[in-house]
Amino acid sequence: MDQQIDRDDTVKISSDGVYRGASVHIPYPLENSDFLKITKVNSLLPIWAHAFFTGTSVFVITVASKWINHKYFSGIENVSTTEVITLSILAALAVTFEGLYLLLPSEKKKTITKIKKHFKDNEPKAAGFNHE
Repeated sequence: MDQQIDRDDTVKISSDGVYRGASVHIPYPLENSDFLKITKVNSLLPIWAHAFFTGTSVFVITVASKWINHKYFSGIENVSTTEVITLSILAALAVTFEGLYLLLPSEKKKTITKIKKHFKDNEPKAAGFNHE
């Protein structure tokens, strides 16, 4: 049985800066402006991209249900040409907006990239895990 044992021992740090008996990340100094960049939506593009993607997904399910009902369960409604055209337009818009959102630079993406780089460059150090 593994139970957590609370200890009041002093953690000793060696001259190379490695915690002995503990694993630690160097914290990322998140400024308020960085926090706003990654939490606030400053553009309508991601909103439109995700809205069209979600709407298109729901419409695909609706049209697929209608088609399956007609083909396999002798349903009386068939998928109309208008529904196929609408689905094509929605799919094109969803792909366009999602593509633009993924390809165009933004402050949010730059900040997230900096945070990822920080944690990649500052992997946790611990005794006995090839960091001695």
